[in-house]
Amino acid sequence: MLFNRIKQFREYNDLEPFYLAEILGISLEQYNNFETGKEVPTIDLVHALARCYKVTVDEFYGYSPRLMLHNKSNEFADDDDFVSEGLLRMSDLSWDEKRLILQYRSAENKEELLKQLLQQEENNK
Repeated sequence: MLFNRIKQFREYNDLEPFYLAEILGISLEQYNNFETGKEVPTIDLVHALARCYKVTVDEFYGYSPRLMLHNKSNEFADDDDFVSEGLLRMSDLSWDEKRLILQYRSAENKEELLKQLLQQEENNK
């Protein structure tokens, strides 16, 4: 659920609720209501939170297939109460970095992939 993600992203990034309330221009009480599920933030506030954490709104809501492709079982795909630490860490990566990680994770022959990537890099110089 959204309120779990709001709290998980804040805790992972070691931020205090009052700091996020200030950034969002809302009261601490209202922010705390978002984390407990007593109140649902407007889409504008969700956009602001996503920008704060450098993720897309889809990723913030937990829909992030490009980050979850490596998980063949998709064990977390339908679990709204869980945001993996890997997802939180990947939110800081650029799209190119995410693409490379996913490409590596899904490769059957990782050594061959690394050789190809190194060759491409050498050709681009």
